[in-house]
Amino acid sequence: MLNEVRKRLAAIVKNEAGQTLPIVLAMMTLGSLLVVNTLNYVSTNVKTIRMVETKARSLYAAEAGVEDALWKIKYDTPPSLPYAYSAGTINGMTVTVSINNVTEIAGVEIGPTGVHEGWLKVTKSVSYSGGVYTFNLSIRNDGAGNMKIEQVLVDFGPDLVYVEGSVTSNLTSDDPTVIGIPDSGITLLWDIPSPFFTMGVHQTEGFSFQLSGPELPEIESHAMLRASREDVGVVWDADSRPFSVTSQAKDAANALKASLKVGVWKGQSQISISCWQVNPQ
Repeated sequence: MLNEVRKRLAAIVKNEAGQTLPIVLAMMTLGSLLVVNTLNYVSTNVKTIRMVETKARSLYAAEAGVEDALWKIKYDTPPSLPYAYSAGTINGMTVTVSINNVTEIAGVEIGPTGVHEGWLKVTKSVSYSGGVYTFNLSIRNDGAGNMKIEQVLVDFGPDLVYVEGSVTSNLTSDDPTVIGIPDSGITLLWDIPSPFFTMGVHQTEGFSFQLSGPELPEIESHAMLRASREDVGVVWDADSRPFSVTSQAKDAANALKASLKVGVWKGQSQISISCWQVNPQ
């Protein structure tokens, strides 16, 4: 009886032995496909992570270059522009910085300053009452001859609206072209028609207008005049001067990895950033 059972078990094992190999081979093939796909996925993820890390490091390096330029503008303004220099190696990137004059504000082309820009003095003041700001420019001719003003531009921060018909000045009584919207800030531009008002030597003229808006702790504003005399050119108010800063980060192969372009206002006591572009074209 025992021998009969052994014979039957041996026969079953013998008959099933041939079916194990195909199953094992199929499982091995399926497993290899899964492993290859998984490895490809992991490799792609690693490459993506490295690219993101490199991009982040390069942007941080370029930003450090901007911070260095802001320090120079505030405490050690270059005597002449454009001014280009190396900020050294930051995050494994070589950072170069350029400080330049601004050539455009709110789409308005800004001309160069003249050798005698100091002949025209511009100061400003602001008062507030009943929801209305009165903005005053004081313009003084300290030059060696008569002076004519052909353009006035004033740039403001957000939340202010120009009051139509509020201009009081011998230069012009026309309303300006209003560029931008109050939510993000407006720029007021007066292209004064010819014949221009003539300012004699040591003469002071006022230029005032009104803005409506909420009472703010401080109004950020920047005023520019353009004189008809080329030796005077563009003159900024005593509290304002604009700069353009470009910072670039390059890798060891000198390939550009990140670039930042920043618009900067320098006042008497502070530096403010007006715009910020990443990898500008």
